[in-house]
Formats: sequence, C-alpha cells, structure tokens
Amino acid sequence: MKNRAKKFFFLAGAAALFTLSSCSFKSHASAVISMLDEADRYIAQNNPSDALKILNAVQKKIVSPMEAIGIYRRYVLLSEKKSGEKVILKNLKKHPKNLELNAIYTAILKDAGEYEKAFSQSEILRGTKYSSLYAEMYFRNLISQDGERNLNFFLGADFLPIYHGAWQTSHDNAWLRNEALAYLARGEFSAAAALVPETKKSGADAYFWAAVLYDGQKYEYAAESLLEANRLFARNENSFYEGIPDKTQVSAVEVASLLSDCYVRLGEDDVAENVRDDLIASLMLSGAEQDSSDLLARVYLNSALYSQERDNPQDAKKILDFVVEKWPDFSPALIAYGNFAYESARRVLDDPLTRALRAAGIVSADMKRFDELPRIPVSDALARMRESLERTGDKNLHVAILDLEDRISTGIDERARISKIWRLLEQNTLAPNLYPSEIVQYALHIFLEFEKYDEAKNVFVKYLNARFGFDEKEPFERELLKNIPKMDLWEIEYAAFFAASQNDSFLAKRLYERAVFGEKKSFENSFDAFEISPECDIQSAANLAMIYSSIGDKETALKLYGAAASRATDSYLKSEIMYRLGCTYNKLGQKSDARRSLEYGLYLNPGNGNARLLLGELKS
Repeated sequence: MKNRAKKFFFLAGAAALFTLSSCSFKSHASAVISMLDEADRYIAQNNPSDALKILNAVQKKIVSPMEAIGIYRRYVLLSEKKSGEKVILKNLKKHPKNLELNAIYTAILKDAGEYEKAFSQSEILRGTKYSSLYAEMYFRNLISQDGERNLNFFLGADFLPIYHGAWQTSHDNAWLRNEALAYLARGEFSAAAALVPETKKSGADAYFWAAVLYDGQKYEYAAESLLEANRLFARNENSFYEGIPDKTQVSAVEVASLLSDCYVRLGEDDVAENVRDDLIASLMLSGAEQDSSDLLARVYLNSALYSQERDNPQDAKKILDFVVEKWPDFSPALIAYGNFAYESARRVLDDPLTRALRAAGIVSADMKRFDELPRIPVSDALARMRESLERTGDKNLHVAILDLEDRISTGIDERARISKIWRLLEQNTLAPNLYPSEIVQYALHIFLEFEKYDEAKNVFVKYLNARFGFDEKEPFERELLKNIPKMDLWEIEYAAFFAASQNDSFLAKRLYERAVFGEKKSFENSFDAFEISPECDIQSAANLAMIYSSIGDKETALKLYGAAASRATDSYLKSEIMYRLGCTYNKLGQKSDARRSLEYGLYLNPGNGNARLLLGELKS
C-alpha cells in the first residue's frame, strides 16, 4: 500500500460491558429486589459488612442471569471480586448460552491474563452484540502464543469479517481502520475507501481516512476529510485516544502535505501551492519551521518545482538553496538541485546579433533579463550529491549522479556509455547476476535508450533468476508467473514489456494485469471497473489496453484507455492514449467518437503526427 496508513494499526479495546443499569426482575423475584435495595442502602451509607451479609444471603435466591449480574456488580463495588466471580461462574453453569454471563466471564479471564481460556469462552460471542470482545480475545490469544507474527499476518483476508463484526457491535473506528488496512494490503483500494465512516472520532481518525481515500483515488473526498481533520485538530485533539504511542500522532505538516497532493491530483496546482504557503507561514510564526522531517522537506521541494513550472526560476532557486542546506541528505531535493543546475547551464544567448551587441558594449533588455537569470553551477550540485552519497549510500542518488555526469559530458559515444553501464553493474554486484534494484533499472534504461534490446533482456532475465531462484529445469515463463506475487512493480512492468516485445500476448497480459490491477486478476473482476492501481505506470495501463484491443476485447480496451487517460498528467502521453483510443473507436465503426478522441489528442500535442494522419483520413 502507498503506506501512510500502516502506522495506525493497533488492537481496539473491548466495549465497556459492565455499566449495566439496575436490573428489572419478574414479580416472583420481588424478595430479591427488596434485598438488593437494602444492600444498596448499606453501600450508600458506606457500611460494607452489612451489605455483604445481604449479598451472601440473596445469592442463594438467584433465579435469572440478570439477578446474578446485579449481585456481581455489587460485589465488585465492594471490592469482593472473587465472590462476584463465583456468582457468575455458578450461574453460567445453569445458563451456559447466556451472552451477558459469557461476556462477563470472558472479561474476568482476560483481566486475569488467561487469554487462551478467555478466547475459548468468547467463541459464543462471535457475531453477537459482544463481537468486539470476541475479536479482542482472538488477537490477544494469538499474541500470547509462541511464534513471531508481523503486521502482515494481521492483515490477512481471514481477519476481515472479525474486524467488521467487531466494529458493527462496538462502533469503535479502530476496528474499521484495521479492516481498511487489510483491504489496502490486498490492493483493494476501493473496498477500503468504501468503509469510510460518517463520523470521525478525532483529527487523526479523519487523517487516516483521508489517506485511505487518497490511495483509493477519491481525491475530492480525501481533501474534504483532511479539512475535517483540521477542524478537529483545532479542538486540540492530537491523537486517536489518550495513551496511544506518539507514533500515531499526526502533524500539521502531514495534513497539509497530503491536502496539497490531493489538489495536485485534482488539477488544482494553484490551490495546492496556497496550502503549502499557508503551512510554511504558520510554521514560521510558531517557530516550528526548524522541523527536520523529510516530509517538510518534500513540501518545500514541491513549492520549488511549482515555481519552476510557472517559469519563476528565482523563487525555485531560492527554495532549492534552502532545502539542500537544511536537508543535505534529502536525495529528491539534491536530484532536483542537479536538474536545475543542468538546465541553467544549458541556457545560452549566443546568437550573432547578441555577440555583436556585446562586442559593441551594448546590453539589450532581453540580454539583461537573461544575465539576471539564477544559475547553479553543475559542479556545486555534483559535489553536494557526491558528499551525500558518501554519507548515505543512497542508490537513487548514485544513479542521478551518473545521469547528470552523462548529460554534461561531451564527446562520449555510445560504446563508452554502454561500457560504463557494464562497469557499473560489475562494481555493484551483490551476488552472481544480482544487483541493487536502482542500478538494474538504470542499466535497463540506458540499454534500451541505445536500442540494446538483447543486452537489456539478458541482464534482466539473469537478475530475476538470481533474485528469485528460478528452477532452471522449468520453463522461464512458468517460473515467472509463479513468482509474480513476490515481484516488485517495476520488475513486473519490465517483464511485461519484454513479453510484449516478443509478441507473447498471453504472458504480457497476465503481467500487465498484475501491474495495473494489483492482486486482482483482470479488469472485469476488479472491485471498481475503472480502478487502476495508484502505483502503476500509466504507460502500463495503456499497453494493457492495447493488448485487450489486439485480442479482440475492444470494449474493455476502451474502458481502460479512458481510465488511463483520466490518470495521465503528461500531455504527450495523454495525447498518445487519445490517439490509441481513436484507433479503437475507429475499428469499432464509431467514427464520431474516434474524431473527438483524435482532435483532443492533437489539442494536447499538435505534433502528434499519427493522430493528425488518422483524423485526416476520417474527415476525407
């Protein structure tokens, strides 16, 4: 899962069971009522000895479970728990199926730390109004047993009905959060988002559900939940419940960061920047701008990238300078700093007229503006990146340094670049044919950039064999499919690419479906017909749609193209998807839909020659 949500997993406490009101007895029990009333008077008068005499006598007259519970309550008030427990146990033997007696005895066993017995006793409570107590005993019993269990164990499908049943009876959102986490772990983002409760218990609760909605691509609703979180935090609610460890605290930085991301996803970049500006201003006022978290660094970085996109290099450089100084090992900022340095070095105003003017000592307004553009020396960027790499060993930073070095190099030919990649692989070998994933991805990128398809495939296949221990006696494709659940997303997408390149549509389809839909097997049986995994590359979704179209399933291809287009943010990629969508409509004979798709594709990218050619054919 995008994991913002995992840190909130914890066991919910059982609902309070023992604030029972005064019992109502049948008329034949009037003597018992009278005696209990008398005991209550002694208790109120702080006369425990006489009260105990009454209770010891009246317990012999018990005829119903509710009478037993009433006596048990009074024993507890008098700190005579053992006597109360005897009353419950005695009457439980007479009424073994009574839910209230079973619930109380379960709680007694739980308080004594006898979790295995408590779990056994609570079995009868499953699916009843005391399901939350059953669920708690289920987990406490598991935890008390030998054997190490990590978080993923508790996110298995078997726990889904337990969490939901417990929430239905206790209305404790903690159980519902656990259920949502289990769905997220399975890649069922819409199923998790469908659990969002009407009432949020706290600001942190609202933030959790906003994160779930974000992962489920419900960005508008996620933003609403984050605004609700801010309102709840304004009431000084800082955690789910008192006593929960600090790791469940939610900061203003986390809320603002996710809120700005929501607005970016909704295409409201200016609103997202306003959110970031407000956060930074409030932190400066409160003196909290010294927060050293990487999340705050990312907020600043996003503001820098926003300024770059708005052609405001002065603000972009100012923010980048601040970020790399304050967070010298935050690799995304260092990489952005290097990119800014490279782009600023590429800016050249050296046409003949400019040279002539400079030679004459004349500076035009355009020349002055150009000379005032902010610049970062590439040497400074590389020095910062190398120093951080030495401290952290960050492989992403290592790859970024190599890429920047290649971009500024002059005279380096294809053979030298390829040789450099082979040396890189050799220097980063973890075991025969096994390398860090970042290094493998960069190597594949360079191989394919120079159309070294065979080299790329050979490295990738050997890497998969080494990483997953493929059985060499079995066909590679079979071993590949068997190991899909263990593979990272980038590995699945590259495997699908190579399968498609070999025209193996069956294997490519299976692999792309896993990349695009997660654990769900196909488009048709996904929870939401338009749901694409938020982690997959949109190009993968477009490629899968093309495969559906090639095998004759054009209706599914249309739906998937549409879903991919709605997710695409790059205008060139979106234009290509609209072209493919137009081709599919055309093959189905839907000419008007085809024309509209092609026209929109050309609007996004006027240089899309394929779209222009097909549109011309349709209009002729």
